[in-house]
Formats: sequence, structure tokens, C-alpha cells
Amino acid sequence: MTTRMFTRSGLAAFGLALLLAGCSARAVEPTAEFAIPIPPDDEEHPIAFEFLPKAKLGYVDWVAAFQQGVITPYGSITEGEVEMIPIDFDVVFPVKGDIPDVVYPHLPHTQWLDCRNCHPSIFKMKAGSNPVTMQKIVEGEYCGRCHGKVAFPLYDCARCHSKPKR
Repeated sequence: MTTRMFTRSGLAAFGLALLLAGCSARAVEPTAEFAIPIPPDDEEHPIAFEFLPKAKLGYVDWVAAFQQGVITPYGSITEGEVEMIPIDFDVVFPVKGDIPDVVYPHLPHTQWLDCRNCHPSIFKMKAGSNPVTMQKIVEGEYCGRCHGKVAFPLYDCARCHSKPKR
């Protein structure tokens, strides 16, 4: 796996994914404040992945797989446990500068995760009490507990940074 370096100055921080998504941003090299791993083009995946829907950047889109009924995850591995009811509301994390704000959609997360997976151990349930930064996410905190590991990769910046500034 290679690593692409980014700075947090304006749109340059999300250059690669925004360029791939058709935005006018540029990636910058070694003066970076943090690095986002980018898998090689020839990365091997289980053959079953070939049958799953893909996101625009080519990785498996697990949310689409669930919505299309291709996969049906269990609510719990514990027999008889009450299943979580999906919650449909978004949390917006304001971002400094011209980068679009982050929209956290609870629905796709709560369709297969119980609230206790994230609350209160990863995220406190109080607005403004979670000092989330890209540096911390890349280091495996907050969203980085799953994203970049078992959930969609961090280099698809526009997947989260989706609310344009007014």
C-alpha cells in the first residue's frame, strides 16, 4: 500500500479524491501534515468482492450492497438480542476553510451497527464535544476506527465532505 501526502490548506488536503470526483483541487507532496494510505491498483480481494457493487473510485460499496439486498447483515451475533432500529438523521461537522462540511449520516451506520458500537466510547453524544480532525481519523481515532480499515477508504474525501459552504 502506498501513501499519498496531503496538507490541510484549503482544498489541497483532499486533492486526489476531489480530482477523481471532478473537483479542481491538487494533491501536494512531502510537506504534508498527515498521510492517507491509498491501496495499489493490483491489490487482491476475495473473489466474492467481484459480485458486490463498487463506488466511483472502485472499492466495494457496502452501503449500496445492503440497499440493493446483495448482503443482509445480522443485527447481532448474540441469539435473542434485541435488534437496533435504524435512525435516520444527519450530523453536520463544520470544516474550516473552503472544504465542504462533513455530513455524518446515521442511517447507513445504524442499519447494521448498534449505537453502542460508537457511543459513548468513540463519540460523546453532545454537539461540539468531539474534537475530530483528519489527523486523528488517519491515526485511527473517531471515524478512523472503521474507515480506512473495514469501511470505505479515507481517500474518497467527497463521500464525507459533501455539504458545500453557502
